[in-house]
Amino acid sequence: MHPLPLLSPLEIERLLSQQTISERHPWVTNDERLIEAHLKGACAAVTRATRSESRIEWGHYGSGYASFVDAWFYYTTSDFDVKQPIPHWDGHTGLVILLSRLSPYFVFMEGEKRWHARGGSSYLPMFDMLDKLETEGVSLLARQVQPVLESCGLIRAAREQLSEPLPSGLRVPTILTDRGFTQFDALLYWED
Repeated sequence: MHPLPLLSPLEIERLLSQQTISERHPWVTNDERLIEAHLKGACAAVTRATRSESRIEWGHYGSGYASFVDAWFYYTTSDFDVKQPIPHWDGHTGLVILLSRLSPYFVFMEGEKRWHARGGSSYLPMFDMLDKLETEGVSLLARQVQPVLESCGLIRAAREQLSEPLPSGLRVPTILTDRGFTQFDALLYWED
């Protein structure tokens, strides 16, 4: 049985107009500062509960508009080491959590980040990464994180719920896809 789509046509329209879709506080306020403060509190709760490290992108990747916060949690243990290290670079695999700015939904992914004194590199979140937690340490961390986020009023959205294609002709202002648009793209988009 195919799960019902997560988003209604009206919710998709609101999301693509950068409007919130929830009657829950703080989203009902449509106040980005209140919503961001709530998401910062949720991320702080995750680091407290899991004692993990984090790197969180609050600034829309420096340009444009991101309908989500890209939160990445990891440990500096061998379970989280990158598969192909680069000399003189730090690098880890970690749990990617995309937290919607416009709704209480979040998704899980796994991604690598690498950095050195003058810069770094990172994953770009894509639909194909949804719910693919292939590293045992990342999978275990996700199981610890989910109840913490849920206690903050957040709701996990699964790949199956977000795979529904959008109506043909509907355009999503995102650079995060190279296929037809789905509900994932309407919920979590980055317009550069």
